[in-house]
Amino acid sequence: MMNYLRVGREPSFFRSAQIDLSFVKKKIYKMNNLSNQKLSTLIEGFPVKGVKGILNRGISSVAFDSREVKSGGLFFAVHGFKQNGFNFISDAIDRGASAFVTETPVEKLSNLNLSQNKVTAICVEDCRRALAWVGAEFYDQPSKRIDLYGVTGTNGKTTVTYILDSIYKVKGEKTGIIGTINYCYGDTNLTAQITTPQSLDINRMLHEMTEQKTRHCFLEVSSHSLALKRVYGMYFSVGIFTNLSRDHLDFHKTMDAYKEAKKGFFRYNHIEKSVVNLDDSVGREIAEEFPRNLLTIGIEKYADVMAEDYSLSEFGSCFTLKTPFGSCKIKTHLLGLHNVYNLMSAASAALHQGLSLDHVTQGLQSLERVPGRCEKIFCGQRFSIVIDYAHTDDALRNVIKAAKVFTPGRVITVFGCGGDRDKGKRKEMGRVAIEESDFSVITSDNPRTENPQCILDDILAGIPSSVCHGKDYEVIVDRKEAIRFSVQKAKPGDLILIAGKGHENYQILKTGSIHFNDREIAEEAVKEVLQGD
Repeated sequence: MMNYLRVGREPSFFRSAQIDLSFVKKKIYKMNNLSNQKLSTLIEGFPVKGVKGILNRGISSVAFDSREVKSGGLFFAVHGFKQNGFNFISDAIDRGASAFVTETPVEKLSNLNLSQNKVTAICVEDCRRALAWVGAEFYDQPSKRIDLYGVTGTNGKTTVTYILDSIYKVKGEKTGIIGTINYCYGDTNLTAQITTPQSLDINRMLHEMTEQKTRHCFLEVSSHSLALKRVYGMYFSVGIFTNLSRDHLDFHKTMDAYKEAKKGFFRYNHIEKSVVNLDDSVGREIAEEFPRNLLTIGIEKYADVMAEDYSLSEFGSCFTLKTPFGSCKIKTHLLGLHNVYNLMSAASAALHQGLSLDHVTQGLQSLERVPGRCEKIFCGQRFSIVIDYAHTDDALRNVIKAAKVFTPGRVITVFGCGGDRDKGKRKEMGRVAIEESDFSVITSDNPRTENPQCILDDILAGIPSSVCHGKDYEVIVDRKEAIRFSVQKAKPGDLILIAGKGHENYQILKTGSIHFNDREIAEEAVKEVLQGD
């Protein structure tokens, strides 16, 4: 039976899962008012299964990586994908930890000589949930002290956060973004290692933002982060759901489990207001299950906020935004119908929080681009090149359809699928590319530990036997050569879509990561072609 140091504050917890320890902090934030907090205060209210040692001791810092432990620190022995945190408790103690949290029963810790080392051990049922709880307490509940927007869904998360950032920048507000591309606020701009960082890192960054008088933060909430308790117990001013389509089944195993992870965002967090896409079937389920303080968006289905009379071109999109707060005409640089949905989601969230329609309109129209999302490349060539992060069949379909609207010639799609990820979506992406494109070049993405040719074979399994190799598609394992081939093949009026990696400037191979940037490779290839002419 669990012991409660104080009962009644914690929401229901989500199912247990393994955690990703790949994010290593590049910056350690130190504030005098955060040091020497009482262990008893930090853990107060959280259910514990056992304690060995004293709770009345000061805690100078909190870490889930033993290499980050400082003297007087609290270490969380989290069970990771590849490593069990229990194996690093001794290292944490050697580095000065005065306490640690583990899922191992305290009676099985005798070999650690806790009394001799004067170290306190706390046993909990779920280390990940405890880390989220203590991290929030250590940094004085920063999600309560900032206007936090959480964006979840298969596609569109990054774009929605950038649109929200644009809206608030127009208003002159200080903002922060935590997501797939970067963690950016004040003078901090770190390349993202994972879409949604560990709970301790999120709480630290939110605290830093509040200290810098940043009032608004836009956070991408991945399904992994929901399953792994990275946003557990946080307070969101607005929660946004964009859409759901197949992805990450290597992790979630089934679409139902993936869907429930997304629903968990609304079910297991403190969300004051919500924005949900009714044109998505899962969105309709969420809207029905969580109707409180809800604004809905839609084009096909009737909703609170709608886009009407839309037109799409190579220069962007134009539509009438109809809202409960008034209507306005929007002209945006962002391409494609899928971005109209993203614009509506961000606009609805800002309006939900009381921003004026005028500020929202200015913000939607002032955003020039989102890195690696339907981003154009022009080096003087007579055909178009667009790079995009699309790495699901639904996202690939959306961006190809967007390109076809303004392409007089052929759409040539260059794409691959990531290794060590959901294998089931590979043939679906192959099928979509062949069906929607005029010509496809199947190549590598981030093969990781897999044989690149085996990944391509999985993609080819989705290609109908009626299409012809050489006439309808080509297979080139080397991504650089695939991009060069597509540039050499393109004719005036064609469009090359380079999909899958978007903003990334690396490629992950079995031997490690190398520098690789789709934009740079495409620009080099274009220059070679132009010089040859």
